[in-house]
Amino acid sequence: MRRSSGLLALMIVAAFLAPSRPARAQYYTNFGQNKIAYDNYKWKVYRAPHFDIYYYPASEPFLDDVVSYSESAYVRLAKELDHELRFRVPMVIYKTHAEFEETNISQEELPEEVGAFAEPIQNRMVLPIDQPPDKLQALIAHELTHIFQYSLFFEGYLGRALRARIPTWLVEGMASYFGHDEENLDRMVIRDAVVNNIIPPIQQLDVLSYLNYRYGHAVFDFIEKQYGQEGVRNFVYEYRKVLLTGNIEKAIKEAFGTDIEAFNRQFNRYLRQKYFPVLLEKKSPDDYGKEVGLKREGIFTFSPTLSPSGELIAALASPKMELDLVVLSAEDGKQVRNITKGWTNKYRYLVTEAFSGRRDLSWSPSGDQVAVFVRKENRRELAIFDAVKGRLVRLIRLKGIAQCASPAFSPDGKRVAFEGNKDGVVDIFEIDLATKAVRNLTQDDTYDANPWYALDGTTVLYNRRIGASWKIFSVDLQDSTRKTQLTFGPSTDIQPSYSRDGKTIYFSSDRGGYGVFNVFALDLASGETRQYTDVVGGCFEPVETAPREGQTTVIFTAYFDGTFRLYRVPLLQPEAKAGAETAEAGAAEAQPFEPPLRLKTDPQNSKPYKLKWDVEAPSVSVGVASDGTFLSNLAVAFSDLLGNHRVGIQFYSISTFSNFVVSYSNVKNRARWGATIFDLRDYYLSSNGFTLDRRQAQRNTGFQVGGDYPVSRYYRVGASVGYTDSSQDLFTGYQQVNTVNGPVIQPTFQSAHDQFIFVSPEIVGDSTRFQSFGPFQGKRFKLGMDFGHNIGHDLPGNIEQYTLDFRAYKQMTRRSLVAFRALGILNRGGREIFYGLGGLNDLRGYDFRSLYGSNLAEMNLEIRFPFVDELRFPIGPIRNIRGFLFLDAATAWLSDKQFYDPDLQAVRANVNFLTGQFTPIPFRWWDNVNGRPQDLRSSYGTGFQFFFLGGLQFNWVWAKRLPYTRYVVDTANLGQLKPIDANVGGVRSEFYITFDW
Repeated sequence: MRRSSGLLALMIVAAFLAPSRPARAQYYTNFGQNKIAYDNYKWKVYRAPHFDIYYYPASEPFLDDVVSYSESAYVRLAKELDHELRFRVPMVIYKTHAEFEETNISQEELPEEVGAFAEPIQNRMVLPIDQPPDKLQALIAHELTHIFQYSLFFEGYLGRALRARIPTWLVEGMASYFGHDEENLDRMVIRDAVVNNIIPPIQQLDVLSYLNYRYGHAVFDFIEKQYGQEGVRNFVYEYRKVLLTGNIEKAIKEAFGTDIEAFNRQFNRYLRQKYFPVLLEKKSPDDYGKEVGLKREGIFTFSPTLSPSGELIAALASPKMELDLVVLSAEDGKQVRNITKGWTNKYRYLVTEAFSGRRDLSWSPSGDQVAVFVRKENRRELAIFDAVKGRLVRLIRLKGIAQCASPAFSPDGKRVAFEGNKDGVVDIFEIDLATKAVRNLTQDDTYDANPWYALDGTTVLYNRRIGASWKIFSVDLQDSTRKTQLTFGPSTDIQPSYSRDGKTIYFSSDRGGYGVFNVFALDLASGETRQYTDVVGGCFEPVETAPREGQTTVIFTAYFDGTFRLYRVPLLQPEAKAGAETAEAGAAEAQPFEPPLRLKTDPQNSKPYKLKWDVEAPSVSVGVASDGTFLSNLAVAFSDLLGNHRVGIQFYSISTFSNFVVSYSNVKNRARWGATIFDLRDYYLSSNGFTLDRRQAQRNTGFQVGGDYPVSRYYRVGASVGYTDSSQDLFTGYQQVNTVNGPVIQPTFQSAHDQFIFVSPEIVGDSTRFQSFGPFQGKRFKLGMDFGHNIGHDLPGNIEQYTLDFRAYKQMTRRSLVAFRALGILNRGGREIFYGLGGLNDLRGYDFRSLYGSNLAEMNLEIRFPFVDELRFPIGPIRNIRGFLFLDAATAWLSDKQFYDPDLQAVRANVNFLTGQFTPIPFRWWDNVNGRPQDLRSSYGTGFQFFFLGGLQFNWVWAKRLPYTRYVVDTANLGQLKPIDANVGGVRSEFYITFDW
């Protein structure tokens, strides 16, 4: 870590915008893509019986429902858990998921996959409300279960919350079980895993993954079946006793009187008995037809749409690490083109809702255009791609409509229907591609999805949510009040599509037994329903292709063995037939959802929001440089309940130098600002361990005010102004020192005490993509300038410094990449800022801060690759160990091209003993005479790294220095230096703990 005099921790602009962020590395820069507050919410709080519900005017029309759902969930959970909360629950609601992603309660990025969250410090629930009523009820119950967990397990003690060790399967499985949030699409995943013999012991279910959510829910189902609801409660209370040790074995022994091995065997048997009949009775998708998706292991292919001729398929697939739009041959599934190959900043990613039962793509019946929604900034935009030329044709912004999905081209290709959320109501809309005019096709209060045009363009098929089921409807495009229900019963019927002759509707439904989704066809003339598949996993998104050898053929997505794949299937003899689809008197039908408690809000219980402060989770981190220098950081943050106002208190140290920072930040609006007061102490030159202590000190005490404005998600501009009272050891010249090897020139320092007024503008860009192992693709840079006007004059001169920090990442394979970093610092003022360089992951193979100067240049090149996926030890596994090859090059120099030579432990100069004149040997990058570096230091080597303790990175490196020209005292001519080939030594092995770049 580096802190310097003039910079006066102007890099603390990072601290006031993220006050609890730990000090990471010597050249830590506040990168990161921008989390933007696109909207200005006028918050109010409604006092319900057990909740304080924070809302804003746009979400107020749904307040009655939210109160009813939350209070219904509270009454049920309090009874089932036999526990009452001793505090009121703050619940922060957002009208749409896009607005939920803007929340400042979490400073981290919230991807679309995060449906909601609850946190244990202030016991807050934070969630969007743009779900169908039954799913919103389940979502609230899931998050409220977490609040009950916090109350039961932590009992109001922050220390217990910070030290608790709760496995993922328990915390999330319990929330899913009590939340009643599992649907047949979720059960499909656990059923497929069991059938394919993937049943790990519960001790291994501590990785945050969707499958472990499902296993966790299944564990609680098993406990209820085996021991009853009382057994569930006993287990929860027994685990509370072992919370701090995480001794799940003891909790199981005390709750059920059995050891964990026997529990695992019984759980395994329960799952096999439950799901193996499916394997015996049902088939694999390849029993019906030919796979035409990408056939490589682990590659998903789904969401098919067909070209007008039926010879090509557009689909979503994962041939790389990110989702792509590909074109395949309908004959053999070979990839014809990857339309979105490569990385782009035109949008963030392709939107998929296939795993929620939506279609994602549509191929224009009149051309080569494919429609898909993409995520850009805080919205989804309609993207039109040319499938033949493989390029993006246009992006269309749909103002005022959120969470757009399931696009469908009209028969003439001039319009696109889609689902979207307007003012909190999800309807089917249509956009005219020429005029961009948008109209609402369904105009009702129900939740609608999955549009598909009739061949004549007069009606549109779509899904309507009724209770917990989806049914198929048709709407007349001339009169939206004329809606016709086409499927009936309590089943879920999704993703309807017309046959090529318009006489049949294909759809996916779970009506075939065991809750398995299969392909069905509805004959519009007779009303007869036919089932064409009967599989173990599930079949989705059926669409008819061109007939083959006189047979009707469909392409659909199948889920099997943990992967989505495409299959082409001839429709031969159906597996089953049913009578006409009608709403028969007395028959079981899907019913609109109603919560157990239906409450009305009282306007008198609503008040304007007032600031309410509380502590956030503290962070503690430590680091060790290769020479044993100890780095530490302790940060405590306070925020208001909505996270818009933050105060951070940060203590950090490097060796014996301690630092203190207090910061305030206001992130409520798009333009963010803050203020910081600080007392910083550091050094910029390491001890050489011999004759001199080179830890030249510096102290900065002062304040600053600054802010930034995010131009987009990837770029921002910022500036700060501040004052610092500075004491530092400044390099002032040379002196002759006699040693046993003769006289040498060493730097002289003068302690100066000055005051500066600083102005620091900067531009930051970051388009980096991340995977679980770190940065993976993209670029990031910071271009900054620091100007310090000297208002105290121990020594004259102003500070004028320019900084460029650039980093780039390029994908090589699915898990390997090339990483590059370049850093340049240039001082041009009368007063300079000094830095130490070397060690850590800056210049490996050299001692920590063994070089120093007011000007720096550094380059690092790495090839990063997977090394070991997992090593298991009695104390637990170490996962995702990655290896790297590296090449480092760096140097530092003083003003007037003077160079402090760490080999001489002095500033390099010749001495004339007769005149006493010093003649510095100027800094040179390259020795042209000998064809090698002179003052540039470089090394290469290899190593491995892994993360532990929630973010610290352990690095073990073997480094070899590259040759350079070294200067030594000429024993034949004392006072003079001569160049020789440096003895760079052998391979150095070292380890350090730090953060990744």
